[in-house]
Amino acid sequence: MKELIQKVEEATRSFMEKQDKAHDWYHIERVRDMALRIVEREGGDKELVELIALVHDVGDRKIHDSEEAGVDATVSLLEECGVPEDVAEKVTDLAHRVSFKGAGVPDNMPDLEGKIVQDADRLDAIGAIAIARTFTWGGHHNHPIYVPEEKVRMAQSAKDYYEKKEGSSINHFHEKLLLLKDRLHTKTAKEIGEKRHAFMEDFLEQFMNEWEGKD
Repeated sequence: MKELIQKVEEATRSFMEKQDKAHDWYHIERVRDMALRIVEREGGDKELVELIALVHDVGDRKIHDSEEAGVDATVSLLEECGVPEDVAEKVTDLAHRVSFKGAGVPDNMPDLEGKIVQDADRLDAIGAIAIARTFTWGGHHNHPIYVPEEKVRMAQSAKDYYEKKEGSSINHFHEKLLLLKDRLHTKTAKEIGEKRHAFMEDFLEQFMNEWEGKD
Protein backbone atom coordinates (compact mmCIF):
# COMPACT_ATOMS: atom_id res chain seq x y z
CA MET A 1 0.00 0.00 0.00
CA LYS A 2 2.90 2.35 0.65
CA GLU A 3 3.99 2.24 -3.00
CA LEU A 4 0.39 2.77 -4.12
CA ILE A 5 0.02 5.83 -1.92
CA GLN A 6 3.29 7.17 -3.32
CA LYS A 7 1.93 6.82 -6.87
CA VAL A 8 -1.27 8.65 -5.91
CA GLU A 9 0.79 11.37 -4.26
CA GLU A 10 2.90 11.90 -7.38
CA ALA A 11 -0.16 11.94 -9.66
CA THR A 12 -2.00 14.37 -7.41
CA ARG A 13 1.02 16.67 -7.15
CA SER A 14 1.19 16.83 -10.95
CA PHE A 15 -2.56 17.52 -11.21
CA MET A 16 -2.59 20.23 -8.55
CA GLU A 17 0.31 22.11 -10.12
CA LYS A 18 -2.20 23.28 -12.75
CA GLN A 19 -4.65 24.70 -10.18
CA ASP A 20 -4.86 28.11 -8.52
CA LYS A 21 -2.40 28.84 -5.72
CA ALA A 22 -5.07 28.72 -3.00
CA HIS A 23 -5.78 25.11 -3.95
CA ASP A 24 -2.31 23.91 -4.88
CA TRP A 25 -0.17 20.96 -3.85
CA TYR A 26 0.83 22.69 -0.63
CA HIS A 27 -2.83 22.79 0.37
CA ILE A 28 -3.09 19.04 -0.29
CA GLU A 29 0.07 18.43 1.70
CA ARG A 30 -1.19 20.42 4.69
CA VAL A 31 -4.55 18.63 4.63
CA ARG A 32 -2.85 15.24 4.38
CA ASP A 33 -0.49 16.03 7.27
CA MET A 34 -3.31 17.35 9.47
CA ALA A 35 -5.52 14.37 8.64
CA LEU A 36 -2.73 11.99 9.66
CA ARG A 37 -2.29 13.97 12.87
CA ILE A 38 -6.01 13.67 13.64
CA VAL A 39 -6.24 9.96 12.80
CA GLU A 40 -3.48 9.20 15.29
CA ARG A 41 -5.66 10.63 18.06
CA GLU A 42 -9.13 9.72 16.84
CA GLY A 43 -8.52 6.28 15.32
CA GLY A 44 -9.57 5.06 11.88
CA ASP A 45 -7.95 3.56 8.81
CA LYS A 46 -4.77 5.58 8.33
CA GLU A 47 -4.16 4.50 4.73
CA LEU A 48 -7.73 5.27 3.70
CA VAL A 49 -7.47 8.69 5.34
CA GLU A 50 -4.26 9.44 3.46
CA LEU A 51 -5.74 8.45 0.09
CA ILE A 52 -8.87 10.56 0.63
CA ALA A 53 -6.77 13.53 1.71
CA LEU A 54 -4.53 13.26 -1.34
CA VAL A 55 -7.37 13.28 -3.89
CA HIS A 56 -9.99 15.35 -2.09
CA ASP A 57 -9.57 18.32 -4.49
CA VAL A 58 -8.92 16.40 -7.70
CA GLY A 59 -12.64 16.34 -8.43
CA ASP A 60 -13.48 19.70 -6.86
CA ARG A 61 -16.61 21.17 -8.46
CA LYS A 62 -14.84 24.55 -8.76
CA ILE A 63 -12.47 23.20 -11.39
CA HIS A 64 -14.86 20.95 -13.34
CA ASP A 65 -17.94 21.58 -15.46
CA SER A 66 -20.08 19.28 -13.32
CA GLU A 67 -20.07 16.99 -10.28
CA GLU A 68 -19.96 14.02 -12.63
CA ALA A 69 -16.83 15.34 -14.37
CA GLY A 70 -15.16 15.72 -10.99
CA VAL A 71 -16.01 12.16 -10.01
CA ASP A 72 -14.63 10.91 -13.33
CA ALA A 73 -11.37 12.81 -12.78
CA THR A 74 -10.88 11.24 -9.36
CA VAL A 75 -11.73 7.75 -10.58
CA SER A 76 -9.35 8.11 -13.53
CA LEU A 77 -6.45 9.23 -11.37
CA LEU A 78 -6.93 6.37 -8.92
CA GLU A 79 -7.29 3.82 -11.71
CA GLU A 80 -4.15 5.06 -13.42
CA CYS A 81 -2.27 4.59 -10.14
CA GLY A 82 -3.49 1.01 -9.83
CA VAL A 83 -5.73 1.49 -6.81
CA PRO A 84 -8.05 -1.54 -6.46
CA GLU A 85 -11.58 -0.87 -7.68
CA ASP A 86 -13.28 -1.33 -4.31
CA VAL A 87 -10.81 0.99 -2.59
CA ALA A 88 -11.03 3.56 -5.40
CA GLU A 89 -14.82 3.55 -5.14
CA LYS A 90 -14.70 4.17 -1.39
CA VAL A 91 -12.05 6.89 -1.66
CA THR A 92 -13.91 8.66 -4.47
CA ASP A 93 -17.22 8.60 -2.62
CA LEU A 94 -15.79 10.06 0.59
CA ALA A 95 -13.52 12.54 -1.20
CA HIS A 96 -16.51 14.03 -3.01
CA ARG A 97 -18.32 14.64 0.25
CA VAL A 98 -15.46 16.68 1.75
CA SER A 99 -16.03 20.15 0.26
CA PHE A 100 -18.23 22.79 1.85
CA LYS A 101 -21.23 23.31 -0.45
CA GLY A 102 -23.09 26.21 1.13
CA ALA A 103 -24.21 27.55 4.49
CA GLY A 104 -27.59 25.86 4.21
CA VAL A 105 -26.29 22.54 2.92
CA PRO A 106 -25.88 19.94 5.69
CA ASP A 107 -22.81 17.74 5.80
CA ASN A 108 -23.29 14.23 4.50
CA MET A 109 -20.21 12.34 5.68
CA PRO A 110 -20.97 8.81 6.89
CA ASP A 111 -17.53 7.48 7.84
CA LEU A 112 -14.92 8.50 10.41
CA GLU A 113 -12.16 8.58 7.79
CA GLY A 114 -14.13 11.03 5.68
CA LYS A 115 -14.92 13.17 8.72
CA ILE A 116 -11.23 13.32 9.58
CA VAL A 117 -10.27 14.53 6.10
CA GLN A 118 -13.17 16.97 6.05
CA ASP A 119 -11.96 18.36 9.38
CA ALA A 120 -8.40 18.66 8.08
CA ASP A 121 -9.60 20.44 4.93
CA ARG A 122 -11.71 22.84 6.98
CA LEU A 123 -8.87 23.59 9.37
CA ASP A 124 -6.91 24.81 6.36
CA ALA A 125 -9.78 27.26 5.81
CA ILE A 126 -9.67 28.58 9.39
CA GLY A 127 -6.85 30.76 10.71
CA ALA A 128 -3.79 32.57 9.34
CA ILE A 129 -3.29 30.40 6.26
CA ALA A 130 -6.99 30.64 5.53
CA ILE A 131 -6.73 34.43 5.45
CA ALA A 132 -3.84 34.21 2.99
CA ARG A 133 -5.69 31.68 0.85
CA THR A 134 -8.84 33.80 0.76
CA PHE A 135 -7.07 36.84 -0.66
CA THR A 136 -5.01 34.68 -3.02
CA TRP A 137 -8.25 33.20 -4.41
CA GLY A 138 -9.90 36.61 -4.55
CA GLY A 139 -6.97 38.13 -6.40
CA HIS A 140 -6.87 35.23 -8.84
CA HIS A 141 -10.52 35.87 -9.73
CA ASN A 142 -10.28 39.67 -9.60
CA HIS A 143 -12.63 39.92 -6.61
CA PRO A 144 -12.63 43.14 -4.58
CA ILE A 145 -11.17 43.04 -1.08
CA TYR A 146 -14.32 44.50 0.45
CA VAL A 147 -17.48 46.25 -0.73
CA PRO A 148 -19.34 47.91 2.18
CA GLU A 149 -22.75 47.86 0.50
CA GLU A 150 -22.50 44.21 -0.52
CA LYS A 151 -24.81 41.91 1.45
CA VAL A 152 -23.65 38.61 2.88
CA ARG A 153 -25.25 35.79 0.92
CA MET A 154 -25.74 32.46 2.67
CA ALA A 155 -26.07 29.85 -0.08
CA GLN A 156 -28.90 27.43 0.64
CA SER A 157 -27.94 24.95 -2.06
CA ALA A 158 -24.82 23.65 -3.72
CA LYS A 159 -26.09 25.12 -6.99
CA ASP A 160 -26.27 28.61 -5.48
CA TYR A 161 -22.87 28.22 -3.84
CA TYR A 162 -21.01 27.16 -6.96
CA GLU A 163 -22.80 29.55 -9.30
CA LYS A 164 -21.76 32.61 -7.29
CA LYS A 165 -18.93 34.06 -9.36
CA GLU A 166 -18.60 37.47 -7.71
CA GLY A 167 -18.29 38.80 -4.19
CA SER A 168 -15.67 40.36 -1.97
CA SER A 169 -13.03 38.42 -0.11
CA ILE A 170 -14.26 39.77 3.23
CA ASN A 171 -17.76 38.47 2.56
CA HIS A 172 -16.29 35.02 1.97
CA PHE A 173 -15.33 34.93 5.65
CA HIS A 174 -18.97 35.38 6.65
CA GLU A 175 -20.38 33.11 3.96
CA LYS A 176 -18.04 30.21 4.69
CA LEU A 177 -14.94 30.48 6.86
CA LEU A 178 -16.56 31.70 10.08
CA LEU A 179 -19.12 28.88 9.82
CA LEU A 180 -16.59 26.06 9.75
CA LYS A 181 -15.65 25.94 13.45
CA ASP A 182 -19.11 24.70 14.34
CA ARG A 183 -19.08 22.11 11.55
CA LEU A 184 -15.98 20.24 12.68
CA HIS A 185 -16.49 16.61 13.72
CA THR A 186 -13.59 15.39 15.84
CA LYS A 187 -12.46 16.52 19.28
CA THR A 188 -8.94 17.08 17.96
CA ALA A 189 -10.09 19.35 15.14
CA LYS A 190 -12.44 21.29 17.40
CA GLU A 191 -9.57 22.08 19.78
CA ILE A 192 -7.40 23.36 16.93
CA GLY A 193 -10.29 25.16 15.27
CA GLU A 194 -11.13 27.28 18.33
CA LYS A 195 -7.77 29.05 18.29
CA ARG A 196 -7.72 29.52 14.54
CA HIS A 197 -11.28 30.84 14.50
CA ALA A 198 -10.42 33.41 17.17
CA PHE A 199 -7.46 34.57 15.06
CA MET A 200 -9.77 35.21 12.09
CA GLU A 201 -12.21 37.15 14.26
CA ASP A 202 -9.35 39.34 15.53
CA PHE A 203 -8.20 39.92 11.95
CA LEU A 204 -11.67 40.95 10.78
CA GLU A 205 -12.09 43.32 13.71
CA GLN A 206 -8.76 44.97 12.93
CA PHE A 207 -9.59 45.07 9.22
CA MET A 208 -12.87 46.89 9.83
CA ASN A 209 -11.23 49.33 12.25
CA GLU A 210 -8.64 50.22 9.62
CA TRP A 211 -11.22 50.37 6.81
CA GLU A 212 -13.34 52.79 8.81
CA GLY A 213 -10.33 54.81 9.91
CA LYS A 214 -10.73 53.93 13.58
CA ASP A 215 -7.27 52.44 13.97
